[in-house]
Amino acid sequence: MSASAQATLPPRHDAPPPLSARLRMETRDLHDRIEANPRFCRLMAPDLSLAEYHALIVALFGHHAGAEAALAGAPGLPAVLGLSRRLTRTAALTADLRALGLTEAAIARLPRCAAYLIDSPEAAWGALYVLEGSTLGGQLIARHLAATLGLGPETGAAGLVPHGAQTGALWRQFRELMDEAAAMGEIDTDAVIAAARHAFATLDEWVAQA
Repeated sequence: MSASAQATLPPRHDAPPPLSARLRMETRDLHDRIEANPRFCRLMAPDLSLAEYHALIVALFGHHAGAEAALAGAPGLPAVLGLSRRLTRTAALTADLRALGLTEAAIARLPRCAAYLIDSPEAAWGALYVLEGSTLGGQLIARHLAATLGLGPETGAAGLVPHGAQTGALWRQFRELMDEAAAMGEIDTDAVIAAARHAFATLDEWVAQA
């Protein structure tokens, strides 16, 4: 093809990446910061103590209790997403705290994260992206805890794999539904990314300071 013919061709517009791919790229810095969080790093340490683990579960309970309470009434999400089967981490972490020796009264007094304001579908999708994604590494951590501290789902480690064998399937469904909503123009993708970045930063700061 001649240079003159090429010049007359209309400009090529490649399809934009799906929202899930943008989220992965545009939150990578905050995801890396969480992985470097000293408390999270200690989870895979060979000398992790039960006291350290206990403190982390207390922190995670406070974070997820606040986040899931805010998400429970999230507007504009498709019913097929099935929030009731996804927002189960608080219950699992509560069971973990009981197994680790906390009384119901002590659990009730634990602080809850109040940093989440879920007032739009975008805020919900962004927060859920972080919460759902955080379940993916739980199985590896659960195996490590079983080997180092002797903990299992019934003895203090249920919150790490709250979806059990459905973890992968629920994550894939979540991404597909979110990408579909974005492709159809039903949500503001920039607002979803901003909400996800807020959720990553909130989780990191809450665990670090708890």
